[in-house]
Amino acid sequence: MTDINTLTIVYTNDFHAQDKPVRATWIEGSPMMGGAAYMAAYINKIRNSEPNVLVLDAGDIITGPPISFLTNGEAPVDLYNAIGFDASCIGNHEFDHGVPNARKLISQAQFPFLSGSIFYKGTNILFAKPYEIIEKGGLKIGIIGIHGKKAGYETIQVDLVKDLEFREQESLLQEYVHLLRPHVDLVIVLAHEGVPAEQSTTDREVDVEKDFEEDVHMCNNVTGIDLMITGHAHKAILKPYVASETGTLLCSTRGLGTFVGYLKLQVDRTHKKIMSYEGHLEPIYTDQIEPDPAVSKRVQYWDNRLKELIDEKIGYTEQHLSRNYFGESLLGNLVTDAVRLYTGADAVFTAPGGLRADIEQGEITVGHVINAVPFNNNILVMEMTGRELKEVLEQSARRTAGVLEHSGIQMLVDLTADPGHQVLEATIKGEALQEDHVYKIASDDFTCKGGDGFTAFLKGSNVRDTSMIMRDLVIDHIRKMGHIKPAIEGRFNIKDSVSSY
Repeated sequence: MTDINTLTIVYTNDFHAQDKPVRATWIEGSPMMGGAAYMAAYINKIRNSEPNVLVLDAGDIITGPPISFLTNGEAPVDLYNAIGFDASCIGNHEFDHGVPNARKLISQAQFPFLSGSIFYKGTNILFAKPYEIIEKGGLKIGIIGIHGKKAGYETIQVDLVKDLEFREQESLLQEYVHLLRPHVDLVIVLAHEGVPAEQSTTDREVDVEKDFEEDVHMCNNVTGIDLMITGHAHKAILKPYVASETGTLLCSTRGLGTFVGYLKLQVDRTHKKIMSYEGHLEPIYTDQIEPDPAVSKRVQYWDNRLKELIDEKIGYTEQHLSRNYFGESLLGNLVTDAVRLYTGADAVFTAPGGLRADIEQGEITVGHVINAVPFNNNILVMEMTGRELKEVLEQSARRTAGVLEHSGIQMLVDLTADPGHQVLEATIKGEALQEDHVYKIASDDFTCKGGDGFTAFLKGSNVRDTSMIMRDLVIDHIRKMGHIKPAIEGRFNIKDSVSSY
């Protein structure tokens, strides 16, 4: 006789401390979406209407609005405690304030923060608990956390995790599955891996096999996984994807709390497998749901603690200062121009993934800038030859991790050319780039140290740390300028393209 149990899983990923709703400019009408209290209201609606509900997250709970930066991530973890998550894996941004602070966040969480592929360097000592067994509705569920090696080494400022090792996750995951499988009815993996997408969430359809290549590969190669919920890509899998080789279900949301995943399973306890499922992503429109009062109080609590600092008005913009992951942007020009003015560099660069939010038209506050430029990245100054600089521009032109925001340089690229030969023209201060000339370059320390795969910067010499945090410099720059009027100037131009952005 077959023993069938029902289990409902509600899931999120890449919340990034979005305590308040965000304006979904990528959707017609730009509705307000997300926010911790509204997300909680939907989750509680499911809890109250269905018998066995498990609430899971796939990492990057912290880093985003000032509520995260000014509390070192304590506030968003507190909000997750209030919502009542059952488990999360560790994401790369959980290390944005260093390893000791990440340990502190793990201790503050009232849910297990899991990761089975991060070790203390030179040891076999795990940084965090690798898995947890949770009982729900008569089912024993093994939940494993995994962090991608590539995501660990390319998206975290190297000095912050110098005491850790991110190891190849696939073989470790198979070991954990073999260990858990005899003792549980279901195995769920919470993964944070792959290639991050543009940080401005979009409403695009995705090609799961392409956009989640690392996750799909792991689902097909590791046997015994029933469900994988993944983060880091900031892209949505609208309905559960079924791995062709193993039948493992793969799920992900767009992030920022704008959508919450819903998955209802019928589980055969006798044979320990999923018999059937139904799932979708639920949009969290704030005009269609009342916020949860308990979580609203926690949001207000943190607002009151931080209000005086983040509400300070420092300037005004007549334009919406938007980002563009694949080209020139108003916000990118503002940030890099501020750095060039401060350092006197010939050219300035910053990785586009470091700009996390637009600044809307109107008064600019300290909080707006913290939201847009949340990382504690120092500005570095160094020397590079024109030849070395050309390698930087070629890496940017490939757009693998977006186009570097830059100041002082104009470039023309041919995206149809072979990698390494895509930059057709480049000028610095109006003069053609000279291969043997030595230029003064400035950037943030994440980008300069090869972050997001921009490894060409590692060839720079005479590196000097200014000890100035880029975000603080931008705040000071806006204070001095008062009215901000950046413009699109043709810094990144695509051959035979009407628009470069």
